[in-house]
Amino acid sequence: MTHVESYNKINAIKWIGIITMTIDHIGYYLYPELIWLRIIGRIAFPCFLYTTIQGTKNTSNFKKYFFQLIGTGILTIPISFYSGTVFNILFTLALVALSIKDKRFFVLALALSYFCEYGIYGFLLGWAIYCMVFIHKPLGVILFLVLHVFVWPSIQIFACLAIFLLLIDTYMETKKMPKVFGYLYYPLHQLILLAIKFSL
Repeated sequence: MTHVESYNKINAIKWIGIITMTIDHIGYYLYPELIWLRIIGRIAFPCFLYTTIQGTKNTSNFKKYFFQLIGTGILTIPISFYSGTVFNILFTLALVALSIKDKRFFVLALALSYFCEYGIYGFLLGWAIYCMVFIHKPLGVILFLVLHVFVWPSIQIFACLAIFLLLIDTYMETKKMPKVFGYLYYPLHQLILLAIKFSL
């Protein structure tokens, strides 16, 4: 895969993650009876794991990247607390990033992931994707699919559909997502949805 193809893929998957996450949260906050919205939303988490892993490998300043994830996660805690999760997805992504950047933190990050959104499943899914992209693609695919056997019968099983997005290498060029937008969108769109929910 060329540099341009890699850039297009990362950028496209960022947008897919944002869109499917928004659909998921619309279902969660406004239309909980429409289960298909939540099913579509299962695509988002693997997308964010993929882009976080790519960010970890490509960043020239890992400390800044790591603390941006943690800082956004802290900013979002009040919203996460409302939905029953204190340590939201940003903390899970940060732990995956840390363990990939420095393998010595793997065991500690794995243990801490238990207390975060998506838990140990989410952490190991990140490593399955890392394996798929950077170590051994067939083994990574197997690990990715096997992990979803353990979440059955939860609708999280539908996250396995994201594997098709991760295996495709050729994506059309899309508008680059501003970095600030990528971080701030997570708490802001949930605040807007909560405001709509309470105004109805």
